[in-house]
Amino acid sequence: MNRKIQRMRQALRRSNTRLLLTAVMLFQFTSMLLTAFRGSGISLQCVALAFALPAVTFVTVTGLSKIWPIDRAILILVLLLLSVGIITLSAITKSEITPRTQAVYSLGGLGAMTFGIWFVQNWRGWKKWQWWLAGLCVLALFAPWVIGRWHYGARNWIQLGGISVQPSEFMKPVMIAVLAAGFSNRPRFLKTLPTIAFAAVCCGILLSQRDLGAVLLYFLTTVFMFYAATSNGALTIAGLGMGCVAAVLAYRALPYVQDRIAIWINPWTDPQDRGYQLVQSLIAIGSGGMFGMGLGLGSPRNVPLYHSDFIFASVAEEFGLIFAVCLLAVYVLIILRGLIVAMNARTSFHSLAAFGIVVLLGLQTMLIVGGNTKLLPLTGVTMPLVSYGGSSMVSTLFSMGILLGISAGNARDEARDIDILETREDML
Repeated sequence: MNRKIQRMRQALRRSNTRLLLTAVMLFQFTSMLLTAFRGSGISLQCVALAFALPAVTFVTVTGLSKIWPIDRAILILVLLLLSVGIITLSAITKSEITPRTQAVYSLGGLGAMTFGIWFVQNWRGWKKWQWWLAGLCVLALFAPWVIGRWHYGARNWIQLGGISVQPSEFMKPVMIAVLAAGFSNRPRFLKTLPTIAFAAVCCGILLSQRDLGAVLLYFLTTVFMFYAATSNGALTIAGLGMGCVAAVLAYRALPYVQDRIAIWINPWTDPQDRGYQLVQSLIAIGSGGMFGMGLGLGSPRNVPLYHSDFIFASVAEEFGLIFAVCLLAVYVLIILRGLIVAMNARTSFHSLAAFGIVVLLGLQTMLIVGGNTKLLPLTGVTMPLVSYGGSSMVSTLFSMGILLGISAGNARDEARDIDILETREDML
């Protein structure tokens, strides 16, 4: 009887994900085809992408699902976000280089995701490697002070062979692995101090580089993971309070933080200079209305960094507010599925790692959407899987691979438990 119920559940899950996969592929094909005919001529690159995006989506979902029993819903939703980014960039950029480059970044990220699925299922001894990974993380974050350069007011980029790399992005999954190893198995507070000190060092380095968005992400992820591991509400609130005190001190001591807050409070005091980005972002969102201006019909290029830091404003102008809210719902669904993966994990490390990944994803999405809509101060983070950029794309997809790998391990453990239960029932 249990075997029949299990087969019925698997069939239902497959049918649901088949419908979701078909809908995503249809969206990719029609959107790219509309983008191909938006101008006076036909964009052959968009026509090629109209066939390539659904094909890559289908091959990725079916191929990885045959190798590992991963959560197909998470994978399909991740691929939907990737396609939204490529479609939006194809519609709003004049050059065809940007969407083509984004597609290459996405393929590289899919390779990193596949490696992440394999890696998390085969790597052992996380406790043993914790401080080696911590040292790697600190050295990588410090690298921009040695071989880096200033970029939009922050020194958080390094140049490697003609390629710009952002270490704070690549170190996010490493940081989560270090925190998960340090906080696993419900340690006492004194045993967590070295791990907390590691997170504090990372935040201090990032603050010195004026990477405010990364500081917030690293700090809040550490706080949430600490609470999930220890359930110590008093110490968690104390940590948040110390963070608030540090934010006030940073505001008083650092002029660029004061500028960010002043722009957030009232960007219209200087709409042609310091408040220009936020003003144009609000205008773009308002121009899109409920249903959008249409692919390639808006003016998102009036917004500085429309392809990266303000990609949400571009999506809202092109597709409309309804689509933008649905896009946020996709992130919520991924987070909810990720939390289920975290709760079903059999080891404390895997549970905390999955939890840290979805918390980081949610925080980063909240910061960029809040910054684009004036709900939060601008922090300079990118919209995960949608904004243009290779560092964030590869890092986020590698993190998604770890999450999918943990889900595959959960499925194997569940199947093993069912087999053991059925064997016992047969013996009885």
